[in-house]
Amino acid sequence: MRAPAAELAAVVAWIGRRHPEATGIGPDDDLIESRLIDSLGFLEFIVLIERLSGRPVDVETLDLDDFRSLSRIERAFFSGPDPRPSGRSSAG
Repeated sequence: MRAPAAELAAVVAWIGRRHPEATGIGPDDDLIESRLIDSLGFLEFIVLIERLSGRPVDVETLDLDDFRSLSRIERAFFSGPDPRPSGRSSAG
C-alpha cells in the first residue's frame, strides 16, 4: 500500500478537478457539508477510494461520516493492514 499522504494527495487532486475553486482543503474540513463531495459524484468517489485502497467499499454498511473529511478518509481507508484478496474473480 502506498503511504497515506500519496493516497490523500490523489483524493485532493480528484476534488480539485471537480471543484477548481477549492483550495487549501484542511484535514478536518467537512467535504460533504461544503459540497466538495456531493450525491452526483459520490459513487465516482467510492470507486476512487476502492482503487486507491485496493479494497472494496461495502455500500450496504458504509458510514457516511468516513467520507466527511480527509482525516476520516485516511483513518477509514488508508490506515492499517492492506487486505487485498489473494484471488480475483472476473465478471463479464
